[in-house]
Amino acid sequence: MKRRLLLFLSANRLHAQLMAGGKIIGQQEFDSSQEGREGFAAFLQPVKCPAYLLADLIEEDFRPEIIPHLRGRSRNALLQRKFDQHYRGTPFHQATLLRRQKTGRRDDEMLLSALTNPALITPWLDILRVQEIPLAGIYSVPQASAPLIKNHASDHLLLVSWEKSAGLRQSYFIERRLQISRLTPVHAVSSFQDAVAKELSRTCQYLKSLSLLPEGQSLDVCIIGHSGDLAGLQEKLPQTTDLRYEFVGLDEIAAQLKIACRFTDSDASQIFLHELAAKPPKNHYANAAHTHHFTLWQLRHALGWISAAGLAGSLLWGAANVMLNNGNATATESLGIQTQHALNETRQITQGFADALPGTHASATEMKAGVSIMRKFAQSSPGPRAILQPISAVLDRFPQIELDNFGWRTNATGLASSDSASATGPPDTSTGTTITLKANLHGFASDYRAALAYLDSFQHELSTAGYQVSITTQPLDVGSGGSIADQRETPEKALDFSLQLIRRTPA
Repeated sequence: MKRRLLLFLSANRLHAQLMAGGKIIGQQEFDSSQEGREGFAAFLQPVKCPAYLLADLIEEDFRPEIIPHLRGRSRNALLQRKFDQHYRGTPFHQATLLRRQKTGRRDDEMLLSALTNPALITPWLDILRVQEIPLAGIYSVPQASAPLIKNHASDHLLLVSWEKSAGLRQSYFIERRLQISRLTPVHAVSSFQDAVAKELSRTCQYLKSLSLLPEGQSLDVCIIGHSGDLAGLQEKLPQTTDLRYEFVGLDEIAAQLKIACRFTDSDASQIFLHELAAKPPKNHYANAAHTHHFTLWQLRHALGWISAAGLAGSLLWGAANVMLNNGNATATESLGIQTQHALNETRQITQGFADALPGTHASATEMKAGVSIMRKFAQSSPGPRAILQPISAVLDRFPQIELDNFGWRTNATGLASSDSASATGPPDTSTGTTITLKANLHGFASDYRAALAYLDSFQHELSTAGYQVSITTQPLDVGSGGSIADQRETPEKALDFSLQLIRRTPA
């Protein structure tokens, strides 16, 4: 059963009541003295449910504003400037969109409102914060009363109610949208009937002075109260063409809203509190700091629901697995029979080969030897990519060498014939690849010393890459019998050279 803590704040008192299942299970009142606040803190000790604070204060201001139709940050910045202009001294403010105009720039008609005396509400909020009570929001009686007239036919309606600890509340609606509201304290010496009769004429003149009530427009007045008070009030109210009265008993409203409450006077506080508990409206004046503990409370409950859903899902999954395993037992038995049948067929096929070719049977040792030989064959004949890629990488680092011709072959026998004739030692039985590379040097003009040094660096890079390099044709004849007299005229042709590269693969 859901529990809620409902708080009704007036100028000098705070009414607190705990509700569960639409019924009051405990209530108490506290004055604004130090003793009253200490009593309220003690009252909250066992309370862990969300709290809803309903304020009915004289210091609630309403200002209609027309602002340009904006969105996002621009709209927020404009509203913040309005708040700083009208309500700089209070954090309890809000802006309500009434409607968007249908002509001209189609501006937004807004209602700015605020609780202008924070000192009346802040001490109670501090107690809630210290006790870590999850405060859902701070609500306004005039704005919380809007659902009571949502189906009323009048476009200009004054709703009149009386809250015993606050006073006489008069809220004016145009087309069921709140425009302004006034609270008049009612002293003990004044009766509800006298207060209503006295204040109605003043409120009518006040609305006309603000041009909220059009000239010649009759004002519909809906008065809610105890049936006994309403019967006597009908005789006291002046009968004029400017005012049209409608009397609604609290018992009638309670029956419509399904509120289980008995009324002994015209105090309408319980109507607003019960409706707040049943259908909390959008928060009016609380900011994120005020509702911090309520946000945490919501997160805890959300995690609880997620955990419960996860547990339920796990149980369902486990039940499905049990049912699936019962079916799998039969399937496993069937698979075992099929496996045994396949093994029998394999034996029959193997036996058939043995009968047809008696010499085809090979032992495990012979199979291993065969696999080893095939691996050696694969290693002795590497692919072109593995052989040529290192050469390509070296050529990229020597852009002044142009490749003319390229050939390669794999030797299945030793490479001793490719080495120097003066080589000694046992014959080389390794296999490998012999690569023939023909190219030329360019860009050196007559600087032959630089060309030869460049070629030496090229050979050194190839050797580092794992090749045995030997030069078969020099770019210049540097021997004692050679001549370079004519090399200057044909430098590109004279700098041709060829190399032999050997990439060994161990036998």
